[in-house]
Amino acid sequence: MIPMDNVKKRLVIFSSLIIAATIFSGCNGTFGGLRRSPEITKVFQQQQMLPGYNYYYDGRAAIPYAVVGIRDDYVLTSKFWTPVEKGTGQFEKLLSFLYGSDVHPPLGAEIIDPEGNPMGIWFSVFISTRVQFGPENQVNVFSPYSPSRHANI
Repeated sequence: MIPMDNVKKRLVIFSSLIIAATIFSGCNGTFGGLRRSPEITKVFQQQQMLPGYNYYYDGRAAIPYAVVGIRDDYVLTSKFWTPVEKGTGQFEKLLSFLYGSDVHPPLGAEIIDPEGNPMGIWFSVFISTRVQFGPENQVNVFSPYSPSRHANI
């Protein structure tokens, strides 16, 4: 027979695990991510701005960390992304600066929603970031740059 104290401990542990799983599954429902895509890489390499997308860059104009295209039925809520001015040559300059990186060549990816559906495109030397979705097709694409990853320690 199992002593009552052990039953209570197991019940508390089991209940805690159920609560934690519920909390984390609820949080994960609002996050999407990136899915690498050679096709998207080619689109950016050919300096194409696809119709139906609004384009933004993160970082400085001469040192962009990433360039994204967000489907025009979504609203980008992050304040860190700057709109790309269409028809000014800015898009081409941003891409040329990305290729100037000494890390590795930039790669393309689809930005996907929590269900895995594409809703944007990504081009960067950084291969991961967080993508959070809000109500009414709001999306927050986090900056891929982390100063701590580049600190000279």
